[in-house]
Amino acid sequence: MVNKILICSNFYPPFFVGGAEIIAHEQACQLRNAGYEVAVFCAKHNDSDRRYSMKRETFDGLQVFRVIQHAQDYQVDHNFYKPEINQLFNTVIEQFQPDVIHLHNIIGLSMGIVEIAYRHKIKTVLTLHDHWGFCFKNTLLKGYDFVCQDFSQCEDCLPELIDKQQRRLHIRMRNDYIALQLSKVEQLISPSSYLASAYIKAGFSSDKLTVISYGVNVPRFSQITKKLPEAVMRFTFIGYLGVHKGVHVLMAAIKLLFKGGHLGNLCTINIVGTGGMLEDLEKFVTENQLNSVVKLWGKVKHSEIETVYQSTDVLINPSIWPENEPVTIMEAMATGIPVLASALGGNLNLVVDGVNGCLFESGNAQMLAEKMLGMALDHDRVRLMGHNAYQQIAKDTLENYVQRISQVYLEKNDNTLNHDLNRVILCSGKQVSPDCFRAITLFNQSNHSNYCKFIMSDWISPEDWDLVDLLWIVDEQGNQQDIVNALKKGRPLLVPETNHQLVNLCRGSQSGLFYANEMEAEGCLNYLMREKSVLAALGCNAKNYFEK
Repeated sequence: MVNKILICSNFYPPFFVGGAEIIAHEQACQLRNAGYEVAVFCAKHNDSDRRYSMKRETFDGLQVFRVIQHAQDYQVDHNFYKPEINQLFNTVIEQFQPDVIHLHNIIGLSMGIVEIAYRHKIKTVLTLHDHWGFCFKNTLLKGYDFVCQDFSQCEDCLPELIDKQQRRLHIRMRNDYIALQLSKVEQLISPSSYLASAYIKAGFSSDKLTVISYGVNVPRFSQITKKLPEAVMRFTFIGYLGVHKGVHVLMAAIKLLFKGGHLGNLCTINIVGTGGMLEDLEKFVTENQLNSVVKLWGKVKHSEIETVYQSTDVLINPSIWPENEPVTIMEAMATGIPVLASALGGNLNLVVDGVNGCLFESGNAQMLAEKMLGMALDHDRVRLMGHNAYQQIAKDTLENYVQRISQVYLEKNDNTLNHDLNRVILCSGKQVSPDCFRAITLFNQSNHSNYCKFIMSDWISPEDWDLVDLLWIVDEQGNQQDIVNALKKGRPLLVPETNHQLVNLCRGSQSGLFYANEMEAEGCLNYLMREKSVLAALGCNAKNYFEK
């Protein structure tokens, strides 16, 4: 029986970033309306307030626990593990006592909250919104506009990071910790088949993935009455004004239409939002004297977004990164507005070229301009595509979403961790030495690299020792309690040759190996992970030594 649901999201209205937070709130409201008792655990960015203080408040009739965070909490070095957040989350669980925990974007909070939910034996569901589970950028963009296809090469974009303890860590350690925690989630919900396939490609189990569309507030958007159509076609962009959203591509297309004499005569442009490219956009409009044909709306509250759709004939989504299931596309379709979108990611699950909108090659401004011109010249075709768009989305309601997700809440799944897919190499030390850092890079090239996870010892719970294959001392000393735990639990050691005491321990007890440099460290790691019988024998010796 499910009565209480705890929703977790990094940001949450009215303090939010974009579509993922809108979805989290709308779904929370729908679940409450369906009879569930719903509470929310989230963060709020406020550098002037006390860091990690928690405020309990009410928003739209929902009980919300907001944790104050500062700017550094959102940096890639710090946004995945925070013991302070873990403790606060545990407090909320004990107070609210949920039957189900439904996670959304929690990167920025702490991945440790998954561990806490797992140890409390609470049903845990996570809705994926982008690629944050395996890409620290979330977007898959490599460089300026290249979409990454090899998800194992994160060090090409970010070779290292410095955590809160000022430790230099390999980017793989962050990725492995996130993957380990996500393996403890009972069910992963992907709104689009595209995103589900991306996570499977990244190594996540298809058995845990279910595709369930976000849904959209069809009654709200289908009631929007558009202002009388003009002789010109009104194209609208809604979103963050950033490179990943393809704003530069839209600007280039606008320039082509202007040079061709079409802007103002055949079409006008609405741009809604704010972001890093706002100044460039304002300068572009002013210098080209486009104020009368390109309207910059600024940020519009989601509660007032109807005013934008009333003045829209075609929605443009020119993103150069593969989005999941863009909220703006679904809202436009529910309003009866066709979509002109880049042909990648989840856009391909929503837009059928020539039927309910049009597609263009991502990053191709010339093709975007041509598609805009073609639509501006054929109003009847645009109206038909708008009708088709509504017909496609009409049954994809929030109510239907709640029905499907309620079934997921009731399902009984085996959430036992698969040790073969989570072979933890536990890293112990105050720093990761240069030799060990380079050894991880070398190890990434091995055949069994995907099944091993490099995890810092202070990130795991006592129960996670069941997944540990090996304790690797990654500095000169390691942590004494880690060494004791390894011997007690029968886990072999890999230690630096410079620490004579540990080398003598390994020799005397025959419980481990030692290394002199990165080549030897990588060789030992490969050998031990490959030769399970040797690993088991060394572990048995370790346990015997401890017991004696």
